[in-house]
Amino acid sequence: MNYEILKTLTVLYVEDELELQQEVTYNISPFVKEIITKNNGQEAFEFFEENHSRIDMIITDILMPIKNGIEMVQDIRKINYEIPIIYTTAFNDSEYLLKTVGQSIDAYILKPINVESLLKGISKACVKVENERLKVKLLEMNQNLISDVYLKSQELEKKNKELLKQLHTDSLTGLQNRISLREDLQMCENPIVTIFDIDEFKGINDLYGIDVGNTVLIKIANIISELSGPDVKVYRTGSDEFITLQDEKVFTLEYERKVKSIITHINTESLYLKKHDISVYVDVTVGISHDYKNCLEKADIALRQAQESHLSFLMYRDDLNLDSKYKNDIKWTEIIREAVSSQNIVPYFQPIVDKDQNIVKYESLMRLRDKDKVISPFYFLDISKKAKFYSIMMKMMIEQTFKVIKETKKDITVNLSIQDIYNQQMVDYIKSELIRLNIAKHVIFEITESESIHSYDKIYEFIIDVKKLGCRIAIDDFGSGYSNFSYILKLQPDYLKIDGSLIKDIHTNENSLVITKTIAEFAQRLGISTIAEYVHNAEVFEILKKLNIDSYQGFYFSEPKVNL
Repeated sequence: MNYEILKTLTVLYVEDELELQQEVTYNISPFVKEIITKNNGQEAFEFFEENHSRIDMIITDILMPIKNGIEMVQDIRKINYEIPIIYTTAFNDSEYLLKTVGQSIDAYILKPINVESLLKGISKACVKVENERLKVKLLEMNQNLISDVYLKSQELEKKNKELLKQLHTDSLTGLQNRISLREDLQMCENPIVTIFDIDEFKGINDLYGIDVGNTVLIKIANIISELSGPDVKVYRTGSDEFITLQDEKVFTLEYERKVKSIITHINTESLYLKKHDISVYVDVTVGISHDYKNCLEKADIALRQAQESHLSFLMYRDDLNLDSKYKNDIKWTEIIREAVSSQNIVPYFQPIVDKDQNIVKYESLMRLRDKDKVISPFYFLDISKKAKFYSIMMKMMIEQTFKVIKETKKDITVNLSIQDIYNQQMVDYIKSELIRLNIAKHVIFEITESESIHSYDKIYEFIIDVKKLGCRIAIDDFGSGYSNFSYILKLQPDYLKIDGSLIKDIHTNENSLVITKTIAEFAQRLGISTIAEYVHNAEVFEILKKLNIDSYQGFYFSEPKVNL
């Protein structure tokens, strides 16, 4: 979650339940720049009409007096079609939800409101805010460039140098930034990297305010620069992090003494801020590395180890214990590496049935075989992406699944993430294999992680191309926290797979029942088939049949198996 972006937002929050309004405002205020509250749609619209340039995002209830949320959003969209909007609702009427289709809603948050879910929804919607700000910035830059066309070439060259400097410079302190550090490290023969991290810097901002916090950062930057010496480069690489880089062989104890003197100067003396006429006490923790290979990463390990051990500084050593996360990542990387080399990334197949429990298709699911264990991707998929094994594993899955389809002539669903579709080499391989094996009519591509789509053009292109070959398209996990009904209208899939978190407790949770019913009605109106996953008992199965769900999947029918 990007807290820096959240801190720049002005949010208009519309809720007629004053107690809930006060509770949400209290919980969200620390994370955003400003939250403005209104009690109904009419009052909120009139405020927005006069102050729309101030508002970055809207969070609104649906059912409200005078003017409800849907009517308010319709009026607001006439003024600003792009502003992010989040609905908070109890989903007690599926018709209201259907009316929001086409309003380009960014998230739906269920009542009672979970603050973490709401913050995640706001964070997701921030992408649109960032894009809009970038768009404005690019338009301003474009206008400036047009006006500068007639300037002399020397002026253009000066402008380019200034832009390049901005790219490599921290605007607050004037120090070079992480981009410069990465470039400079590549030129070093004997690098020594020292990371200074300000302890509990957020507390300074919370206690004194951001203006004081910025003054502290400038003060710390000046102290480190002055005491490090002329041969040392200083960078600001994070909100509360500074790094020094020296390119020469140094005597370790002598260098440690110099670093300790900087730490002592900062940690034992209060910083007098003349501008604010106050003194602030600041502590820093330091990690150091002078290894040529992965010097920056090793300094970061030393820093975090120093923080965990409550040390003021630590020099990286080869025998330094890595934390549990590093150990876990290394363990799983080795397991994945062995599984890939020994062809132990394999598909397991789970049946999908109709109302009479006849198998109509299968889903191909990735599994990792490790000795006598069969491991779910829950444990290794994220690590495989960080370790650069993911594409290889996906190619192995597709190759084996396509082979089964060719041999059995059965319809099988193949999971593809947005990352897979953005990978042009992967897409080219898929299309060539579909043509070579002539199996497209049996292949259903299930698009996962659809909430992370940032380029619909790529997705459209892929869907159009594979549908021309005869494939079908399914959208996975529809109905999860940030599913957007409007993007279904854009993608036009053949199937909607309803999120398992709704299905598993549909027999005990009224909200899950209402949402599932709404999705089913929505899909039926559009002629899209529905699939319910995580069906785990007869009661759930009977409820879903009454909702006219088309297909069903889950352990109630069969667990995933290695053979069809």
